[in-house]
Amino acid sequence: MPGGRARPTLREVASAAGVSVATCSYVLSGRSDRVRQLPQDTQDKVREAARRLGYAGNTAARVLRRQRTELIALVYAPPVGPWVDRLTMQCEDVAVAHGYSVIGLPIRHPERAEHSLRVITQGYVDGAIFAPGLADGLDLDRLARSTRAVVAFSEHLEPGPADVVRNHIRAAVGEAVAHLLQTGHRRIGYLSHNDLTAASRSRDLYLGYRDAHEHAGVPVDPALARPGATSREEALVGARALLDAADPPTALISESDRGALATLQVARERGLAVPDDFAVIGVGNTQEAVVSFPALTSVGMAQFDFTEIVEILFARIDEPDRPPRVLDLPWVLERRASA
Repeated sequence: MPGGRARPTLREVASAAGVSVATCSYVLSGRSDRVRQLPQDTQDKVREAARRLGYAGNTAARVLRRQRTELIALVYAPPVGPWVDRLTMQCEDVAVAHGYSVIGLPIRHPERAEHSLRVITQGYVDGAIFAPGLADGLDLDRLARSTRAVVAFSEHLEPGPADVVRNHIRAAVGEAVAHLLQTGHRRIGYLSHNDLTAASRSRDLYLGYRDAHEHAGVPVDPALARPGATSREEALVGARALLDAADPPTALISESDRGALATLQVARERGLAVPDDFAVIGVGNTQEAVVSFPALTSVGMAQFDFTEIVEILFARIDEPDRPPRVLDLPWVLERRASA
């Protein structure tokens, strides 16, 4: 340390707090596995003594002792929207309660995934959560050999080695489009995240769009599908192109609430009354959809809460040999003023 002063030891912190070394170690480790918890004033005295003395625990030694890194990873595809923001926040909240930290692994281009996933394959984290579409096609057996737990949002993966979260997104989007068809719309625009031929979440969403048309006996016009759900800028461009076409849609569904909200702006620009002249539905069921004007009809999780999913990851970290699990959290159509 600067000036040659020795680093304070755990024994010195314990002495300053007036507790045993074992008690001091328990408090500063962040553990909470005692049947009878320590009095709060004891915990406060230990932490204050550590702060006053400038004590820093030996994290590396604790990692070796517990054979844990005390890190989890959240794998997602930028750009970040309210959905990933909420998942990140709740990952952090649950992780802190377990004495863990969260790192983000953005994967913008699938061909670069291997480079980003080295954090997992080289054992730097104890577990990982994969946002929708990102685990499909990966060698999860290989990932599971390097980390204790994997949870993946996927409509296609079978459980084991990962625990799988299913949202049944194809059926939910089909219900949303069926609602538009039932209310008289026959030309329904579509804003996608990416290439609609990709085997991804975007493909599942689009298949729901096609399913509803097929069931109603209404042909799908390929000219009504455009990219634009990824960013507000792309959505504005896509929605303007659709609404300025010679034969424009009378309704639109976007693969994100972000794209749908931008479409509402374009509808106002064109002097269209929503939903009388033009109906709009988003995907995500985010809080922004609830407070927008008009309130946005959206497809998504009934409760915008990922806590149970994150707890599944920690249950697997603690018991890697638990039977693999499928958690069914079907998306629902929340009907609001825009459609």
